[in-house]
Amino acid sequence: MTSAVGTDTGSNYFVAGDSLRLIEHPEILPAGFPLQIKPLPIKNRYEGDKGAIANGAKLFVGYNCLDCHGADGSGAMGPSFQDGRWHFGGSPGDVFESIYQGRPDGMPAWGGRISNEQIWILTAYVRSLSSKDLSTENFTGKTVERTGH
Repeated sequence: MTSAVGTDTGSNYFVAGDSLRLIEHPEILPAGFPLQIKPLPIKNRYEGDKGAIANGAKLFVGYNCLDCHGADGSGAMGPSFQDGRWHFGGSPGDVFESIYQGRPDGMPAWGGRISNEQIWILTAYVRSLSSKDLSTENFTGKTVERTGH
């Protein structure tokens, strides 16, 4: 088994020495599409690791993520990570895919520019910012009751 870029080794693809798994998107498969294999759940080994999350915060600053996503992921030109709302899914695999492949209208693709390990560390950091739903808070941070006008 080699780790050359784009080498097909039978059942795995390797990119720059890092293993790469594809994310399942059943919402885009046509009805009745036969699935031959069950997808493996993707887990981030850095999820909840305080040291990795601290390193992710440094990478977030170092790669200028805060220019678009704001300090501490509060949102600016890019979306906030603090409000619990994810445009392209908030699972570890979804966030990894967003960083790796980029997204339309502004998010650059970081895959191939930085290691998959760094992307997983950034994923853990970004997901750690989404600790609560801010949609019912006012500017002082107090929870307010929603009323149906």
